[in-house]
Amino acid sequence: MNQNLKYFILFLFGICISFNATAQRDTISTDKLIIIKQYSPTVNDAFKIKQKPSEKDTIKQTRKPVSYTFINVPVASTFTPAKGTASGVRMSPPDKLYENYARFGAGNFATILADFYSNFDINPDRNLNVEFSHLSSQGGIDDVVLDDDFSNTSLGLNLNSKDRYFDWNTGIDFNHREVNYYGLAPMFSNLSEEQISAIDSKQTYTKFEAFGGIRFYDNVLKEAEIRVQNFSDDYSNSEQLLRIKPLVEIPLRTQKLSIQGDFSFLSGGFETTTIRPFENDYQQLQADVNPFVELSYDNVNVKLGAKAVFFNDSEESSSEVFFYPDVKAEFLLNQQTVEVSLGVSGGLQQNTYENFSSLNPFVSPFLTILPSDQQYNAFAGFSAKLLDNLSFSTQANYSSTSNHAFFISNPSNEFLSRNLTRRNFDYQNSFNVIYSDIDIFSLSADLSYQIDSDFTIGFNGKYSNFSTEEGQEAWNLPEFELKSYANYNFTKNWNFSASLFYIGERKDFVADFTTFPSGALDINESSVNTVDGFIDLNASVEYKFNNRLSAFINANNLLNNSYNRWQNFEVQGFQVLGGLIYQFDW
Repeated sequence: MNQNLKYFILFLFGICISFNATAQRDTISTDKLIIIKQYSPTVNDAFKIKQKPSEKDTIKQTRKPVSYTFINVPVASTFTPAKGTASGVRMSPPDKLYENYARFGAGNFATILADFYSNFDINPDRNLNVEFSHLSSQGGIDDVVLDDDFSNTSLGLNLNSKDRYFDWNTGIDFNHREVNYYGLAPMFSNLSEEQISAIDSKQTYTKFEAFGGIRFYDNVLKEAEIRVQNFSDDYSNSEQLLRIKPLVEIPLRTQKLSIQGDFSFLSGGFETTTIRPFENDYQQLQADVNPFVELSYDNVNVKLGAKAVFFNDSEESSSEVFFYPDVKAEFLLNQQTVEVSLGVSGGLQQNTYENFSSLNPFVSPFLTILPSDQQYNAFAGFSAKLLDNLSFSTQANYSSTSNHAFFISNPSNEFLSRNLTRRNFDYQNSFNVIYSDIDIFSLSADLSYQIDSDFTIGFNGKYSNFSTEEGQEAWNLPEFELKSYANYNFTKNWNFSASLFYIGERKDFVADFTTFPSGALDINESSVNTVDGFIDLNASVEYKFNNRLSAFINANNLLNNSYNRWQNFEVQGFQVLGGLIYQFDW
């Protein structure tokens, strides 16, 4: 090993000597150094060839056609692709809907409110609905000397069933209302307490109705309804109504002919005593037949029909036949965001004592019942969705009606016999029904704006122009009717809603009569009175404790206006009512 070390040291010494000799032979000189690197082009170095270069191809070969076929050979595969999982969005579950509902509230003027609705499933195809509602107040209007309490109670039972070939339903409705003829005219403000206590202002209306209906899935007789109604009051007056409405559909080659029928029989009578007893009975039969065809062409829907009505008055021993148009056309424009409609219709409107008492509960218990002949009602209008959250609609109507029913204030009437007598409703505190011809032009508009999903506001208004025979007044019909409303869910549990109404001025009659035993009439006073228009502002707030239980507060007539809904009948002032709402399932 030492010998090898010696050889390695001698080898290194030899190399050092050789390098030293080489360094001594080098001389310093100046040479030209050329550095060559790879070319890196940039965008600025590029230029465009403006002419297509000529192509010289001396060798041209033709392509050979290639034909091929697929051989389907099943191949076993054990590959199983992994199933992807969708990325879900967590949403709050919708509120549970309950089939039963109860509401109870109380407020000033000793007001009581109660509502109840329940649905009982007898089996999967049959159910029974029960409805009950009650609203009453003990009154207390300022400066009213007669009783001014009222109540309205309703109870309804409805049985629904779905069978293999048809659906049917049957039920009963009961309604009981109590009102008072409390609107004494100012001329009776000096009555003594004894005279006031002798006036029995109470009036009671009772309605009992039984009904039934059937609808076939595949039959010429498509559906039919029947109603039997008895209506009575506290003055021994009564009225009975039987009404049957069948619908027949006859298939044609490409369309179907529909025939709507409406057959009614009305019977009733009034009894009253002035100087001597009076009776006013009526029996009226009305049969309507309305054939029509509905056609559709792309964005156009057309209804072509007519109506024939037979009317018989047994008490007057008279019969008459009426004919009316029934035509309507709808045009859908701008991708169905704009709808234009126009048409003309008409009909013989059956008036009843029950209907008059619903429109005006202060009608006198001695009326004349006749039908109103609406000879035609022409209309044209359009509705449009201006924005996704803004909709607007308007319509113009022009109608002509013979024997239109007007409410007009009864005169104060004093009957002279052995004793000075007035009936309980002879103090200008009741209304009669008179009939007169009238032409009406009306223009209505409706605007709805949804600011967001929780906030909606709206407005609708109507203007009417009346033309009566011989320049008579359009008794108790306003020219202007306005309404605005808002609904706001400002949290999940809080809801606020408000409404504002305006009813314009109306005309009514003021008169004071004296009736002598011979039947002669002495008119002491007679004039036309203007009933002022009024504004009514209402609001309500509801808070939901949970899906089942919530509380509410309703405030009516917030402006505390002492306006007259009907002449001499002042309404209650500021009203507040609060209560609870409970929803449940059996």
